[in-house]
Amino acid sequence: MVKDLIHSWGNRGGRFLVIAVVLVCGMSGCVTDPVTGSKKFSLLSRDQEIALGQQGDSQIVAQYGVYDDPAVASYVEGLGKSLAAKSEDPNYPYTFRVLNTPVVNAFALPGGWVYITRGLMAYLQDEAQLAVVMGHEIGHVNAHHTARQYSTQQLTSLGLGLASIFFEKARPFLGAAQTGLQLLFLANSRDDEREADELGVRYATKLGYQAGEASKFFETLQRIEDQSQGGALPTWQSTHPDPGERVVNVQTLTAKYQQQYPSAQYTGTDPEQYLPHLNNMVFGENPRQGFVQGGVFYQPDLQIQFPVPSGWQVANFATQVQMAPAAGDAAIIMTAGGNTDPTSAANQFIQGNNAQVTSGGPTTIGGFPAYQIQSNLNVDDGNGGTTVLTALSAFINKNGILYVFHGYTTQAQFGTYASTFQSVEGGFAQVTNQSVLSVQPSRLQVFHAPRTDQFQALVQPSAQLNFSVNDLAIMNERQLTDQVAAGTSLKQVQP
Repeated sequence: MVKDLIHSWGNRGGRFLVIAVVLVCGMSGCVTDPVTGSKKFSLLSRDQEIALGQQGDSQIVAQYGVYDDPAVASYVEGLGKSLAAKSEDPNYPYTFRVLNTPVVNAFALPGGWVYITRGLMAYLQDEAQLAVVMGHEIGHVNAHHTARQYSTQQLTSLGLGLASIFFEKARPFLGAAQTGLQLLFLANSRDDEREADELGVRYATKLGYQAGEASKFFETLQRIEDQSQGGALPTWQSTHPDPGERVVNVQTLTAKYQQQYPSAQYTGTDPEQYLPHLNNMVFGENPRQGFVQGGVFYQPDLQIQFPVPSGWQVANFATQVQMAPAAGDAAIIMTAGGNTDPTSAANQFIQGNNAQVTSGGPTTIGGFPAYQIQSNLNVDDGNGGTTVLTALSAFINKNGILYVFHGYTTQAQFGTYASTFQSVEGGFAQVTNQSVLSVQPSRLQVFHAPRTDQFQALVQPSAQLNFSVNDLAIMNERQLTDQVAAGTSLKQVQP
């Protein structure tokens, strides 16, 4: 299960949609490296970094969603602010968010926006580990890593979804979200990642945490990678230090900074201070936000459903669903949001993209007012030229929320996929199945061992999530045969 669920923190590459955009910046200058003190080239001024991060933040939140737990959000924000106060530049408008995704990752935007996923939090064992991870991302901000990579336009993607290269042509169908993605996923060099590790240890140590605890988390990442055996877990980004190296480096750096910032007692190693924040946290994919079953995509919270073509991949985000066949020569994107008349929305799409409409008009889909069109669009082919896409688009108003479908492929291939596009869009409907409407996510349960026993005898695997006892051992930083004392806090997954 771990290898099916997890993409690694630090794996800034991976498989997702790549959106080709032109990045423009008007100023050049230098920034100071906080570790070496040397000057390094950057096109972005401080104000531009902040503006860039602010723009990307709103789009990342719209794309992935923020985990809805005020207590967890307050906890992470408080720790983040304390760490930022120990950084070289505590005056950035730091914002810390927990993203509502099971992917194990953390990242930062220029200007002080830092993100950690609920998926990553589930694999940490104590507050000291969290402090180093968050400090690492604050380090990227202070060292201007993302801003400098932006300056050289080294775009890459985050491994959160589809592998279809056809999504390179998705710009007309994605709206504002496209720019938020391209602002984020810049390939940090291996030296940048090492520097961020050092800064994370430095900030955590200055705040009084036992930063060496982070080495255990890197060991957890190594176990996840080992278990994947080249399967669904993407290979580590070539520029990123491997977990084994990071284990050694963190211990060395901890010794270095504990000499510089001595303390009678370094804290954050007691799981009882951290694990209660995880109790009842959603684990894995949240079916309330959408799932596929029996060839149908269901979204219980919105009470909508539509068919999924056989053999097509599906990527589900907070306000968008993307689907593509294995061949990668077509795609369907569904977005939700707003309260727009279908006819007005269709006209806005046509005018905004200079779409050449070949057929269409008002209709009814699933019993709801709709407007459907077929159109041709000229789009960038990624090689300095253009290509013509043909799209079947449906704009549906269900109870005041606009749902927009775009099924598209090349003009030559449209005949192959037209019936598939129509089947999906025409199959949009209200969910009435009560078992679908009542589905609930799996959650983490933090409990105290009722007796002294081997780890494997104290936890229950989740057949529903295909989450084995070995998966639980990795999550708890344990081996199956470890003796666990009565009263020790442990994590397991409850359906």
